[in-house]
Amino acid sequence: MAINPEHLLTFIRVARLGNLSAAAGELNLTQPAVSNQIKLLTQAVGEPLLTRHRYGVRLTPAGEGLLPYAVATSRALKGARQYAADLHGLDLGTLNIAASSTIAATILPGVLALYHTRFPNVVLHVQQGNTQDVMNLLLAQKCELALIEAPISELPIDLKQQVFRRDTLRLVVAPIHPFAARTSLKPGDLAGLGVVWREPGSGTREVAKLALDQAGIQTREVLTLTGTEAVKEAVMTGLGVSFLSELSVRRDVDARRLVCPALDLPGLERDLSIVSADEELLSRAIRVFLTFLI
Repeated sequence: MAINPEHLLTFIRVARLGNLSAAAGELNLTQPAVSNQIKLLTQAVGEPLLTRHRYGVRLTPAGEGLLPYAVATSRALKGARQYAADLHGLDLGTLNIAASSTIAATILPGVLALYHTRFPNVVLHVQQGNTQDVMNLLLAQKCELALIEAPISELPIDLKQQVFRRDTLRLVVAPIHPFAARTSLKPGDLAGLGVVWREPGSGTREVAKLALDQAGIQTREVLTLTGTEAVKEAVMTGLGVSFLSELSVRRDVDARRLVCPALDLPGLERDLSIVSADEELLSRAIRVFLTFLI
């Protein structure tokens, strides 16, 4: 017969007080209810646990042997209840997310700072890469939530995609590039232009290439680099132009390290999305994080 943890808790109270009636009073139970629990526990153990005397009850040798395990069970249950309460109040936990490079560099720092101020005991674990890298982490269950820059055409049935912000890609050039002096450009001006591209799997690359293809513009690939910062450095040296998120180049444009001439090319706007399981399947740390992000 299985041992009921609640019966162990009652047994501890009876052992401490040495009286069934007193234990019943502390537990807000009737004495017959307490007696029945002790009877069921005795049957489960297979040995008498209590003996009666004139003033109440005392433990048998079997009861003395059981008591340390009952106390350990009580401590474990108390710890489990406290752990659940801490998780509910986010006094502990881990925020495990993955984000594509632009989001990780431009949006997440401010959001995470606010989150950490409110919940300082939650461990922040952020992995980053391009959109494909981030989706691979999510599909391998190495994170709970993915923040991506390109639409995913086919998602597993247990995942959903939700737009949380809009972003625009801008043509970026070095201040010494001829385009830097132009107030505006037309798509045809880009024909044959040398471009420094982000790596395959990058949402930025996919959106920009699709916009050029839809406009019928053929460019020339000068170099492919991994990550936004590497691309920006290459553009600054004059190796070529590129297409990068407006969010990621704002400071460089303000500092005149890069220039973003106006370009009339449809298709450079994109959605930034959250990909995750249904909300009820997410940890509380993630669910609360979403309220900061959206």
